This record gives sequence, C-alpha cells and structure tokens, in this order.
Amino acid sequence: MDEVVLTAADEYLHHQTVASFEQVTTTDRNWTEKGYVVAYDTSGQVLIAVGIGKYTNRDVMDAFAGVAVPGRQWNVRASRELRPDIDVTTVGPVVWDVVKPPTINRVALMPNELDVSFDVTFESNFAPIVGRPGIRRDRGITGNHTIRYFQPGRASGEVTVEGRTYRLDPERSYAYKDRSWGIRAMTGIPLPGAFWFSDPTGTPEAGLRPAPGRPEGVLHGYLNFNFGTWALSSTFTQGPDGRPVASSTGVSEGFVVFADDARPRLRITELELDFDFWPNSRRARSLQAHVALEDGTSREIHCGWRDLVYYFRGGGYFGYRGWWQGGYRGPLDAAGEVLDLTDKPTLDELYGCEEIPVECRCGDELGYGVMEPWAIGALPRYGITEDMIG
Repeated sequence: MDEVVLTAADEYLHHQTVASFEQVTTTDRNWTEKGYVVAYDTSGQVLIAVGIGKYTNRDVMDAFAGVAVPGRQWNVRASRELRPDIDVTTVGPVVWDVVKPPTINRVALMPNELDVSFDVTFESNFAPIVGRPGIRRDRGITGNHTIRYFQPGRASGEVTVEGRTYRLDPERSYAYKDRSWGIRAMTGIPLPGAFWFSDPTGTPEAGLRPAPGRPEGVLHGYLNFNFGTWALSSTFTQGPDGRPVASSTGVSEGFVVFADDARPRLRITELELDFDFWPNSRRARSLQAHVALEDGTSREIHCGWRDLVYYFRGGGYFGYRGWWQGGYRGPLDAAGEVLDLTDKPTLDELYGCEEIPVECRCGDELGYGVMEPWAIGALPRYGITEDMIG
C-alpha cells in the first residue's frame, strides 16, 4: 500500500475524504483544477492573461502567460511534473499566488527570452459568482463534470514588452478571475469525437471544427462585464439559427451581482444575444444583449471591441503547435512565440476561442468587460459557413 503523502493544504481543517490533498476522489485522468486571470487597461494599450492547471492523475502542472497589444500577441507556455512540489504554484517563469482568498491573487511572468514580463495583482470587491455543476455524458462516458466560478475585479501592476513598460491602475483597468475543477475531456490530447477539436497531429492546426458525429454548428462562450457597482457573468450556447440550446457542459446560466454584497445576486432568466462578426470570419466585434432578471427588470447592453484580443490557443487550449494543456512533457518544458495578429494565416491557426475586451454601455452607465464567443461549424444566423477557418 502506498504511503500517505502530506501537503501544506493538509495542515488546514478542510478535509472531506479519508485521504490527503495529494489525492483526488477519482482516478479519472481528466481530473483538472484550473485558475485563470485576465486584465487590461481600459485605454486599450495592453492585456495580460494567465492560466494554471493541476492534473493530479497525470502528475502534471502546467501554466501559460500571454500578453497582447494592438496587433501582436506573446505566448509563454510551461509544464512540469507535479510531484514532489505539489504545493508550489509556479511553473517555469509563470507564477500564480493566492494572496488573500478569494479576493486577491498575484500573477507574474518572470523575465524570459521573449523580452516580455509582468507582475500584476488581481483584487475584487465582488463575491465569486458560483454556478451549478455542469455534466456531459456520451455513451456512458463522462466527458465533463465541473464546477466553476467567475469573479469581476480590477488590476494593478506593471507589464514590460520589449523595453516598454505599461502600468495597470485599479481605477483604469478591468480584470476577472475564473476558477474551475472537475473532469474535463479537453486535457491532454482528447479522444476523437469527445469534443470539438483540431487534429492533434496536424501541423499547423487549421482552426476548430465539429468532430465527426457532431455536424451541427454551435456558438458557445462566456460574457463578463463590470459596471463598477454591478457586474454580469454568464455562459451561453446558441444553435445554428442563433436560438439558445443546451450547453455542452450540461448547464448554461448567468447572474448579475453587486459590489460589496450590497444586494443579493439576480439570476438571468432570459438572455438574447445578437453578435456582429467581422466579414468572412468567425471573429466577433460587437454584441447587443437583452438581459431579463428574476426580479422582473431587464437591461439592454451594447458592447464594442477595444482593439485588443488574446487568442487562447496560444496558451495551449485545444492544442497549439503540438502543445496541449495537461499533456505530460517531462520534468520541465517551456515554449513560446510572438505573433503578428494582422497576418491572416496566423489568425486562422490561432482561432479557437478569443478573449475580446469590450467597452459596454447600459443606458447612461459605462462599463468594460470581455466576451468569449466560440463559433464552431456553420452558423447561418451570422453568415458563417463551414469553410471559414477563423
């Protein structure tokens, strides 16, 4: 019988199973715990994105850090063996620190050969927006069973790109945090047909398409908007005709929340979304949203692009240049590149899901946020055809 391995977390009174925190309650290799922070200055000069993933049953911890300015994107990806440094949330040059749970996190990218780095603190006066667990099963196999929460916030710190330093100020920044854990099929190299994905052996990848057996198009994603005193967070899934359909994760929901717990959160009861896409592409540039709430009120929100974008594929989501999140890469490995976002082949290779900073209007109120529409397959409602790559 294996000896029990203790971690720093075992010192706290948080146990819920007869095991140490070195173990999880399932042997499923797709068990994953993730953290993600995005932040940008509201003048639209610079954006940073950081993600960390712990894959207990793969003995992997990986992370990525991205920086974007108008027209360019930098990616840094790193992976290491999880054990014996189970409690350490640093992977190569990428740092994820919990400073004051759940309201303050520090994320950093240490100096590296791409000449891009940052040290940024996320802080929030909103309670985390916790959704219901989502589950998706296909032919008896659980492909997704996760819980997650979003948290609106602000950022402070510095970002240095090729000798130029940008300052993120809490009064002139937007940020949000995304935490999730559970079983996710999109870790390591997924099984064909398990989800939408591009060929893991393809070089280069040519955009994401529906897997065999799932020919219908779908528009899926997240919305996170912050108006200062209140914020909105929601998942969404539309079918080819633009009408809401069941989410691939088994749940699609959203809330409006208020700063400093001034009022109870309100569940979104109706969400009508009308996206505008760039011509001949799958890339969204604006959104008109009608939001109905459980208290009988409604809000009309218009969002427009801020000339910044970060493409998740650069961080290893859905596979990028042979790098898949959760894939074992040995004791320590790292990769990265700087990309020209004005180059169409580069954009086609990157397409998968994009972090799109937007300026938002709701009546007389001004806010900022991100929209993350993921357009897969043919979507006649938006004039998107199957042959469009990205």
